[in-house]
Amino acid sequence: MTSSETADDGSVPATRAGDRVERTGIALVHEGEYIVPAPGSEAVVDRRSDAGQVVHYHFPVEVEVVGTLQDHHVRRIAAHVFEELDRELGSRG
Repeated sequence: MTSSETADDGSVPATRAGDRVERTGIALVHEGEYIVPAPGSEAVVDRRSDAGQVVHYHFPVEVEVVGTLQDHHVRRIAAHVFEELDRELGSRG
């Protein structure tokens, strides 16, 4: 499937095998699939001498909304993204 084709439901571009992402956008990721970051976008590990064995991970999260939204929709999207991040990171113990 090429980048110009769409998924079976006609909404999200998909590919059956690994391929280069030609344009930033939404991806439908299935359980068990691997996502590899682009060079330079990897998480930064910062070990501080006063932190003992604690490792701090810093990674950018970018959400691009295409179109015009009212402020309350933007706030709801931001809240949803943070809730999902919190849930996923919390599930990792």
